[in-house]
Amino acid sequence: MFIVNGVSGASLHCINSGAATDPACGSGNFLTETYLSIRRLENRVIRMLYDMEKGQVSGQISFADETTNNPIEVSISQFYGIEINDFAVTVAKTALWIAESQMMKETEDVVHMNLDFLPLKTNAHIVEGNALRIDWKDVVQPSELDYIMGNPPFVGARLMNEEQKNDVKHIFMGWKNLGNLDYVSCWYKKAADYITNYDICVALVSTNSVSQGDAVPILWKELFKADVHIDFAYRTFIWDSEASAKAHVHCVIIGFSKRKYVNKPRIFDGENTMVVNHINAYLIDSPDIFIENRSKPLSDVPLMGIGNQPIDDGNFLFETEEDMQNFIRKEPEAKKFFHPWYGSREFIAQKPRYCLYLGDCTPAELKSMPNCMKRIQAVKGSYRKR
Repeated sequence: MFIVNGVSGASLHCINSGAATDPACGSGNFLTETYLSIRRLENRVIRMLYDMEKGQVSGQISFADETTNNPIEVSISQFYGIEINDFAVTVAKTALWIAESQMMKETEDVVHMNLDFLPLKTNAHIVEGNALRIDWKDVVQPSELDYIMGNPPFVGARLMNEEQKNDVKHIFMGWKNLGNLDYVSCWYKKAADYITNYDICVALVSTNSVSQGDAVPILWKELFKADVHIDFAYRTFIWDSEASAKAHVHCVIIGFSKRKYVNKPRIFDGENTMVVNHINAYLIDSPDIFIENRSKPLSDVPLMGIGNQPIDDGNFLFETEEDMQNFIRKEPEAKKFFHPWYGSREFIAQKPRYCLYLGDCTPAELKSMPNCMKRIQAVKGSYRKR
């Protein structure tokens, strides 16, 4: 956002050097916090300048702009964002204006002079729209940008709605196995395309699925072919917030670019920082090796099926023990066919659902259980509708 040059005699200058964007900015938290942090740094520089130069020129500060007498170089107009929700767009703009006013007051306290805030002369460029459908160059040209940052939406590959699935197909047109990519992967691809031929750094907070399992060879093999490399990585941490009902989301932060390495890559793991030679897609110091799925096992072992994925339209699953007991009261003969059923949700809560498993039931037993037969017919009906 701005660079502080070294001190040479009494010369120390803050210079404006580009901009940053958050292409999934929500209410502008990332942009606001970045602006506040950089302005606090700028105020430190201004204080140093003021201490060195105060008293040298009567009635004005010589390092300030000659036309406005304003020493501030960093502006919210250097910040760009894209957000699909219209209310969040308004909140983001307002938050940046409030931050600007707050930091201007701190600068006034440093230089002991009044700076005009009103009428508003600056504006953060927060654009309303679907970041995966609009051209980011229409928001800000790559030649004017230094950084891309943000935390795109956390939506799992199996949890996306139809519109989100279409976004994935649009971004990864022609790619294979897209069904294993989470929604956040789209921002990695679009950012990688945008920074081609430009010295722009990207840092995204995302679910750790982008560095695990099937997603790694699908996403990163192609990105690495396009000259992307990882500059730094924060390994898995739990997303925290002040909300009473906290989401159990495990995240990573991956910084990447297409520029030449300025410094050696760094891996952050809890309190530990490691300077490494290379960071691969699994966020370890190792060559770029990809573990891909196989259609056949390595040795002579039984094939694995689809596990306990329920495809019965809910006809054989009972949410609570009470539901199961109510059914058994109607159909006592079915009691021996009930079993506890655990998926990830049930395992975490240690509270099973119950499955009516009729795989070992003989035809004669089925005929004696009309309520079970009704559920079998319901499953057949749901398949015919598909």
